[in-house]
Amino acid sequence: MKIKFVSNLYPSKNKPYKGTFVRNVFEGFKSQGGDVSLLTLRDASDSKLSKLIDYMLFTWRAFVSGLKSNESDIHYIHYTSHSSLGLIIASLFKSKNKLCIISNVHGSDILPENSGIISRIKIMLSKTILNKSALVISPSGYFRRILSEEYAVPEKKIIVSPSGGVDASVFNVSRAVQKEFTFGYVGRLEENKGVFDLLEAFRVIQKSNPNSTLLFVGSGSCEAQLREIVSSMSGVTISQGVDQRELVSVYQSIKFLVFPSKRTSESLGLIPIEAMMCGTPVLSSTVGATKDYIVSDMCTLSFEPGNINELKVSLSVATQMSDIDYCRFSKLAIETANSYSSNKVIEELYRVLMSRFI
Repeated sequence: MKIKFVSNLYPSKNKPYKGTFVRNVFEGFKSQGGDVSLLTLRDASDSKLSKLIDYMLFTWRAFVSGLKSNESDIHYIHYTSHSSLGLIIASLFKSKNKLCIISNVHGSDILPENSGIISRIKIMLSKTILNKSALVISPSGYFRRILSEEYAVPEKKIIVSPSGGVDASVFNVSRAVQKEFTFGYVGRLEENKGVFDLLEAFRVIQKSNPNSTLLFVGSGSCEAQLREIVSSMSGVTISQGVDQRELVSVYQSIKFLVFPSKRTSESLGLIPIEAMMCGTPVLSSTVGATKDYIVSDMCTLSFEPGNINELKVSLSVATQMSDIDYCRFSKLAIETANSYSSNKVIEELYRVLMSRFI
């Protein structure tokens, strides 16, 4: 059986943090002895014309691949709203038994950020490819419920697999690294990710905790605005996004990770799990799939999405945490994250695919 990964996102030299979990699953399948190949969107310039041409070529290549497929081929799509058009067109010329499709949904594939025309087209593409898929992979129980209840995907057709998991050989605890920052944020610098909420809450609690520090790691459309606000503050640092393997030093250097997202399309959230595997407790909003892994006492540090007052309380509680309690939270973080180990996750996913399609 040959498995061809079809994804518009994949890490590159210029954008090493894009689609890292696609690479992790691809490499994991290869290490399991799988016959795998890759069909990805070319990483070119950021001009609109270049992007359009690249997407047209990507769609064409997927279409041709679909036309050439046979009973022993599987096309494994990541990001159904962006990567499926070529195979949808190919399916018009191929029977289902000769064009086997597995769809792995993420984020706004099925939960758009708005109701605009682009979002409606993305939803239409996702619905179409989900109907044509032999198997649908959901990154969380939260997304499985949405697929079942809102997209009428049969339960027996859905399996949950958390986006390749987290590499425990990379993300781990280091007692030698100094906790340089009190709080850290890692991810896109966007309004709906809660970055301004975090900055405002931190500004308030810093008055009573002047030694507290905050690190932002990432880039996005709000970066310039964020830097302008931060320029008049002390104790706040903004760093560019880094490769996934470099993130471990970031997680190890912060005492707490803050995940203040307001996006209902948070299909999993590997960043909090990576941090927890490094022994770093997480202060998270209760958005999306976070309830799958923000469990037990870690819930006492949670807050409602967009509720700055609750976020201030969580930050304040964290700053006052005793060393004994911090060790307890750190241990809980590691224990929870261990169930998301990439070795376990990818091995189980590969086993399920082999049992279903061989």
